[in-house]
Amino acid sequence: MDLLSVKDNVQKTAEAIASVIGVDVTVTDDNLVRIAGTGKYRLSIGEKLNERGIFAYCLKNNVSYLVRNPKEDEVCKVCGNEDCSEYAEMAAPISINNKACGVIGLIAFDENQKNLLLKNENNIMDFLDKMAKLIASQIIEKKKSNEIKLLISQLQAVINVIEKSVIITDCSGKIEYYNTKADSLFNIKLLNHKNINEILLDIDVCEMFKSEKEIYNKEFSYEDSISSFRGIINAKLYFKDENSDEIEAAVFIIEELRQIISSARNIISANIVTEFNNIKHVSKKMDNVISLAKKASQTDSTVLITGESGTGKELFARALHYDSSRKKEAFLAINCSAIPENLFESELFGYEEGAYTGALKGGHPGKFELAHKGTLLLDEIGDMPLNLQPKLLRVLQDGKVMRICGKAYIDVDVRIIASTNCNLEEKVKNKEFREDLYYRLNVIPINIPPLRERAEDIELLAKYFINKFSCKLNKKVENISGDALNLIKGYCWSGNVRELENAIEYAVNMTDKTYIDSDSLPHKLKNTKYENIKSDYAIDKTLHTIEELERNEIKKAIKLYGLADVNRICEEIGISRASFYRKIKKYNLISNETLIND
Repeated sequence: MDLLSVKDNVQKTAEAIASVIGVDVTVTDDNLVRIAGTGKYRLSIGEKLNERGIFAYCLKNNVSYLVRNPKEDEVCKVCGNEDCSEYAEMAAPISINNKACGVIGLIAFDENQKNLLLKNENNIMDFLDKMAKLIASQIIEKKKSNEIKLLISQLQAVINVIEKSVIITDCSGKIEYYNTKADSLFNIKLLNHKNINEILLDIDVCEMFKSEKEIYNKEFSYEDSISSFRGIINAKLYFKDENSDEIEAAVFIIEELRQIISSARNIISANIVTEFNNIKHVSKKMDNVISLAKKASQTDSTVLITGESGTGKELFARALHYDSSRKKEAFLAINCSAIPENLFESELFGYEEGAYTGALKGGHPGKFELAHKGTLLLDEIGDMPLNLQPKLLRVLQDGKVMRICGKAYIDVDVRIIASTNCNLEEKVKNKEFREDLYYRLNVIPINIPPLRERAEDIELLAKYFINKFSCKLNKKVENISGDALNLIKGYCWSGNVRELENAIEYAVNMTDKTYIDSDSLPHKLKNTKYENIKSDYAIDKTLHTIEELERNEIKKAIKLYGLADVNRICEEIGISRASFYRKIKKYNLISNETLIND
């Protein structure tokens, strides 16, 4: 900030001083450029002064100075201006924070003016110092004023970009300021709203001012000739000072309910983007299921996903959502078996303020409202309370919900995916599940096969989980031994993919090697081979020779991996390549093709 910012004021000050004292006045900035002047100096504004004169001396040393006899004074001798016509000169620095940013000077051009200055030199110098301070204060005031204007401009810019409507009123409700969002929401400028009462018809603003009670999370409805919506309002009162009970202003913060719901569902849904290519598999069965799910994702019809626990039903539901036209909206999941029956209705449909003891102020939206325009997964739908099933059916049919203690229906556009690990048809027969709801949900059925029916996926999934947990646990585990893999392949996996994932996480934690071996696996998997042998022995008591067992295992390995992958076969059965070729010749497994395929 410099003198140029108050140039006009400085010129007026110079003219006022000249008229009072009767001598010419000039003012320079910190570059010795004249920015104001009277008399002969008025025509030389913008010129630069001598860098060795009195003004330069005052500027450099930040001191006032009086020249009684030009050309004889020590400072004047340094100046070297032989054509100087001045009779006397008085100068004072204009200082801010002990640093000179300019100089103001009085110049006498005849004996009368000189006598005037010298006769009252102390008083005039004191006066000049005060004028210098006055100019400095103008600069500081201008700087503060500009800072305040900048701050106000920045605050207005911030308020205008936030997604909340802001309206500021006086103590009578008269609108004094509103941001862009408020104008677009309430059409304030177009409809010429003058008072907040014209907008908040549902809320007694006058009572708020009278009782001095602020508003917190109050729901209201708004409607004009252009728009209508439901919203939430908060209002804060501001008093003239800390000890005053006189209200000076009120700030109203208003949000559309749908905007609040949109923000809330993005937090609640924990949207983890899942695509069909995230579902690891090599089996034909899973190819067929994914193909069906992709077709289903392109419609809004209800999908019923069935399968045993741990098969990945929610994973499929998420992939189905993110492959659909609703992928930019929320995906919400609610576990029907995990919510107490007395809370189930409020979780699904929401409730109004005061619906029951402990209800949140302002009410609470249900999952259907939060999932508006998106997808809602009703997990374990078979465990939904029978008495609530008709209400769910009504929502599916009408696309409307009513909160507990609500007075009006709320339109919802939600794509429903239901999932279960139980037999819903059996539940329908036993009157444990409504038949009409079952058929309403079972528009597109998708069944996910258990892991034991797609054994070819086990190795791929195991290695995927090894990599996942190696990164997560910061361990360098890169592979799995043949023995461990055989144990994994031979296990029944009643818990499906979830159980396999847990087993691999355990193994990665337990191993001290760069691979998982049989010793790292959970105890139940290490006993699998023994249990299988024991089970086989109970059925078939025929004993086999070592050579017969060896021949059968080599034949089985050739069937699984083919002769093109001899290294893999040798690794799996634990023999060298030379031993492998010697044994297939011994057991005649190459020449007799029928033995390999029998």
